[in-house]
Amino acid sequence: MRLSTNAFIYFKEYKDNEQSLTHPSERLVETVSASVTVLYVMMAEVAHTYSVEEKITAAIKNTIDFGWIQSFVCSLHHKEIGHGIAWSFTRISIPRWCK
Repeated sequence: MRLSTNAFIYFKEYKDNEQSLTHPSERLVETVSASVTVLYVMMAEVAHTYSVEEKITAAIKNTIDFGWIQSFVCSLHHKEIGHGIAWSFTRISIPRWCK
């Protein structure tokens, strides 16, 4: 566990001697970090248009390499998982960006 990527979760653990909360993989942290960059670049271009969520989700799916999901997580459902990550990220991040 790299403390820098899991520091928040580490401090939220219920017990000091046992890891009970789920920690994201380093690849997921990198994917979300890259998605933040895509979001900020795209929002400058599309925030005033229709279908912002769809445009951002598509940009993330077309820009970010989700190949690690197929290799390390699930070779059968990697496309659905990648779409779920991109969609979930936009659903959470767009309202936060607007605030």
